[in-house]
Amino acid sequence: MKIWMVAREYAGVAEAGGVKNVVCSLSEALARLGHDVVCFVPFYGCVNPQCLGTFRQNELSAAVESAGERYLISYSSGFLNGVKIILVGAQCFWAKQNVYTYCAADREIFPDCKIGEGYADQHLMNTVFEKAILAYGEEYCSKKDSPQIVHCHDACAAALPAIVSACKKNSFEKTKFVVTIHNAGPYYHHEFKDVDEAAFYTGISREVLEKAKNGERVEPYLLASLYGLLTTVSPDYAKELSDPSNPNTDGLSKIFAQKKIPIVGVTNGFDLPRYEPMDMQVSRLPYEYNPEKLDLNGKYETRVYFLQKIAGRESPEIQGLPRSGYLDGEGRVFFAYHGRLVRQKGILVLLEAARKFLKLVPEARLIINGQGEEELKEMCAAFANENRGRVVFYYGYEKAMSRMFTAAADFALLPSDFEPCGTEDFIAQAFGTIPVAHATGGLKKIINGKTGFLYEPNSAEKLCSVMVDLAQKKLKNAKCFDKVIREAAKILRQKYTWKSVAKEEYERLYWELMFGKKS
Repeated sequence: MKIWMVAREYAGVAEAGGVKNVVCSLSEALARLGHDVVCFVPFYGCVNPQCLGTFRQNELSAAVESAGERYLISYSSGFLNGVKIILVGAQCFWAKQNVYTYCAADREIFPDCKIGEGYADQHLMNTVFEKAILAYGEEYCSKKDSPQIVHCHDACAAALPAIVSACKKNSFEKTKFVVTIHNAGPYYHHEFKDVDEAAFYTGISREVLEKAKNGERVEPYLLASLYGLLTTVSPDYAKELSDPSNPNTDGLSKIFAQKKIPIVGVTNGFDLPRYEPMDMQVSRLPYEYNPEKLDLNGKYETRVYFLQKIAGRESPEIQGLPRSGYLDGEGRVFFAYHGRLVRQKGILVLLEAARKFLKLVPEARLIINGQGEEELKEMCAAFANENRGRVVFYYGYEKAMSRMFTAAADFALLPSDFEPCGTEDFIAQAFGTIPVAHATGGLKKIINGKTGFLYEPNSAEKLCSVMVDLAQKKLKNAKCFDKVIREAAKILRQKYTWKSVAKEEYERLYWELMFGKKS
């Protein structure tokens, strides 16, 4: 099949959130299965094209219109692990040093920008990108070269099927569109404020835009549902998206339910070869070990290294990761949180539960690492400083260190209010760390008591109770959870590889879209 991926981010090229890994891993897995995969990504100012091998810069060009202006587009290309990457160039991308939000490097061009806020011209960026894909198909693809599948990722690319339909040209006449909802939380919709704004940027007719309204706003996902298939990143999250009482989609789930819009849930795969704890060069951990075989000496040596060299009172701070608090050498059971510091992730539940838990289990220690909202950052820092010796908090992200924070722990805490799929539970299981998660969305792929532990409701009282129970069992018998560690690592390798997900789920889905049955 000829498959086009359309995404604002891609691992190794333009990196932001977890979407980059999904798009990259799925694209590479499909390419290894023999499909012709092309991925379109904006050519931001922060992109280093050297990763694309033989790079052809500005080899093709086109022009598109949006918001009453004409924009010149360039297309540059290269290959990365069997996937053709086409970088879509335009002034609105070259001027940006990040993917979605202003960063410190942007201040040279945008001196008044607020770091961490979304780009002010996000609608222009999205629409120019989507129209550039349409222009590429019209200008440079014959009917036989047109893609059979165009797979758009997240709301920032979700209007493409409607834009193609509005064009009324036939380069995509036989193309089937898939749009994946990676997160339908309130901050991820990229919605237009009203029909006038949507029409101004996209050129789509008001008649069509009226069918995609959520209140007065025009939702790209609702536009996508008119011309393509909606998918999301786990079957349980698909069910939640169709639940009209769901409070975490800013009204979208109610509309999905009312209009009976089908949403297919496919659980993301996991790139275990990029985390393999049996290979230090891959895992970036200081020791090797094998959770599947319960060869865990390296895991506990990693903990000793972490306590002595990284998190101790006299340990030097890691460059780029400000530290609050520290850990003494007397802890006997370790919990960790690694992830974004946003309210969706249940940080307030985590802190309240931990405050109670530490009073009940003196032998316990807590590691917190993440970046995000300033208020939550300050709360985590204050909590660590109040509990010096028992809590350490690192703000920011550094790949090797963040992996060590998870690997050094016995349990990984995942108190998300909602979670479309979840990757941190996979990472924990790969490193022999047992996930403890709120039973929501994609986190329900954890098999309670077998590959980790689930709890509900998502209250501090319930989470504290679970943590106390697990800690006391671990303190009583250090090996009591070894079977969970082994089973989690085994199932992760057997069921959740990207090769399996690409072949058994996405390949089947594409064939059924094209021909109505599995080939």
